[in-house]
Amino acid sequence: MFPKLGWMTESLEIDPFDSNKMLYGTGATLYGSDNLTAWDAGNPITIRVKAVGIEETAVLDLASPPSGPQLFSGLGDINGFTHANVNVVPTAFFLNPGFATSSIDFAELAPSIVWRAGSGDSANGVMSLAFSTNSGSSWAPVRGQPSGTTGGGSMAVNANGTRVLWSPTGAAGTYYTTTTNGRTWTLCSGVPAQAVVASDRVNPNKFYAFRNGVFYVSTNGGASFVATVSTGLPETGKLEAMAGREGEVWLAGGTATTAYGLWRTSNSGTTIVRLANVEEADNVAFGKAATGQTIMAVYTSAKIDGVRGIYRSNDGGVTWTRINDDQHQYGWTGGAIAGDPRIYGRVYLGTNGRGILYADPVTP
Repeated sequence: MFPKLGWMTESLEIDPFDSNKMLYGTGATLYGSDNLTAWDAGNPITIRVKAVGIEETAVLDLASPPSGPQLFSGLGDINGFTHANVNVVPTAFFLNPGFATSSIDFAELAPSIVWRAGSGDSANGVMSLAFSTNSGSSWAPVRGQPSGTTGGGSMAVNANGTRVLWSPTGAAGTYYTTTTNGRTWTLCSGVPAQAVVASDRVNPNKFYAFRNGVFYVSTNGGASFVATVSTGLPETGKLEAMAGREGEVWLAGGTATTAYGLWRTSNSGTTIVRLANVEEADNVAFGKAATGQTIMAVYTSAKIDGVRGIYRSNDGGVTWTRINDDQHQYGWTGGAIAGDPRIYGRVYLGTNGRGILYADPVTP
């Protein structure tokens, strides 16, 4: 059997200064040879992976818990990883089941409980949701899922890990479970299918949802939802609730032709205020508070003062500091972002083709 040396080869280049060196890109990785001229004499050439320091997979979600591993990553193609140390390559990606992970969450008050959702293969009995009770060291598939489920959609774990809210792709609604293995799912009332969902990080009974410009809240563990704000919000967006503050939820998203920006509620959606100093925002995350601050640091991939970049606010969005510069650009950065709750200033950034980056503040 011959090894598979790539597919979707778009470009092959020979080093103009060394005819022995060749590189080509594929849908899997970057391959190359250092003895290409051996082919001229009819001899075999050696082809090996040349992608050290380069990662082509799409990063779909990131989560940094308050204890245990530094980071969980949800990735396309190769499932994702539990990163005990972000400076060391993990030994294995998520398995049992293996699927491209689009949503990952942990219980804020019991962070060893972790759930992830993705593109399971229902036709072959692979569920689209999995859980771990040991901080992602091992995983188990759920024992059941809503009828019609074709993909992970959006999922959230409540603060103490006793309930999970799931709005799976393909299903007819948004559902919750109170069983630890996800055997049975109950349809939520008052909230549509395909909603983006989040859990309050303090109150285990509160969940939040967003769909088509409407913000929803549940105070009974997801059994029922009530629409709160339905005007002035973007058509699409991402929700993030802040640890340590009940009712503190931020919404980022929109498009150039509709409402586009960053919104905040501190009262579980009773009122939602747009941050006037943020022109566009694609995601939002929270990390450890700066010294002297009582609110967590806020991170976003956004346009502020006419400049696109990665920003941090130490004061709840009143002021912003750009933490990248024109020499450090990463293509699409609106897919996934996470702040570290244990290290002030550390932010993890997902890219579509350049892997996961992290940044720490630099002292001038």
